[in-house]
Amino acid sequence: MKKKIFMLLAVGVFMGGMITVDSAPWAAEVKTVSWTGQSCLPPGMPVSMGLMDLSERVKKASGGRFILTAKPAGSVCPATKEWQAINKGVLDYAATGGSYMVPEVPFGGIISQRVGARLSPLGHMMWFETEGRELVNKWYKQMGYKFMNIGGFHGLPEGWIHLNKPLKGPQDLKGLKMRASGDGGIVLSQMGVGTVFMPLGEVFENMKRGIIDAYECSCPSFDYTMKLYEVGKYYYLSPTRAPWEMYEIQVNRDKWEALPEDLKAIFLNCLKGAEVEYHAKLVADNAKAVVGFKEKGVIVESLPSSIDDAFIPLANKYLKEQAAKHASMNEILTSQLKFEEMWKNLYGLPSMGK
Repeated sequence: MKKKIFMLLAVGVFMGGMITVDSAPWAAEVKTVSWTGQSCLPPGMPVSMGLMDLSERVKKASGGRFILTAKPAGSVCPATKEWQAINKGVLDYAATGGSYMVPEVPFGGIISQRVGARLSPLGHMMWFETEGRELVNKWYKQMGYKFMNIGGFHGLPEGWIHLNKPLKGPQDLKGLKMRASGDGGIVLSQMGVGTVFMPLGEVFENMKRGIIDAYECSCPSFDYTMKLYEVGKYYYLSPTRAPWEMYEIQVNRDKWEALPEDLKAIFLNCLKGAEVEYHAKLVADNAKAVVGFKEKGVIVESLPSSIDDAFIPLANKYLKEQAAKHASMNEILTSQLKFEEMWKNLYGLPSMGK
């Protein structure tokens, strides 16, 4: 009898153990994290495609535990206002340009496309990885913003200007009504250009209707994708206005800090892959785009050196004046300039006018 009782107790303990195992916390259904994001550009554009690529990578790598829903510009908030939407908790993440944040964020322009810089796109990427991101996030937090930077889509030098008349020198810029953004737009206004800002998705129609008669957009590949060969007979190339173009990947800081460490690691590793894919695609497509513009009847030429020579000193003067007014911009600009000098001594810099 005692033996039978012992056996019954043993079976009971075993069955109880099975119940305990089944009800263990790690056996519960895995919680899915869902975020909503937005690109600052229309669907089909490189930045929007890059954000979708990132979102798909994260979904696959996390086994469906982390779902990022990437929407094109204007889906959740007005285009170019994504950083404000993250700050208000309307968006969880976004791909947006720092130049859209000026003047509220004084250093926004020199993060996204520092006018007059001689550092290459690769050099800027390395500066941002080794020094820039830490400085940017320090100032975002100090300024009271609820978003932070975790990376960016690094692009190539932008084309300088699209318009319907030839340019021979700085005098030909005076009186133009031109779509321009950030610091570059301010410097152009000092050269007699009537600058006006609008989201890139509005450029085509406004140029077509004559509301503007010139504009800047992005690199040739980017511009060709937007079919801008239909609006602007002349396309002038020079890296002086925007030697690089970076669209920040911003996230809500509270949401980011609440993520499990493994999901943070998955997001960051997927972002690195998406960044390389984004940059490589632009490199591969740029030369094809220039040929494409020419085949569509657009006259593609280098910007007259006299315009570069007039633009660069004004750009440098303007940035120094702004840096003197804002501690945040002064620290970040100083860091960039020191890194640029180091890069020049080690690897050389491209020649961009005097």
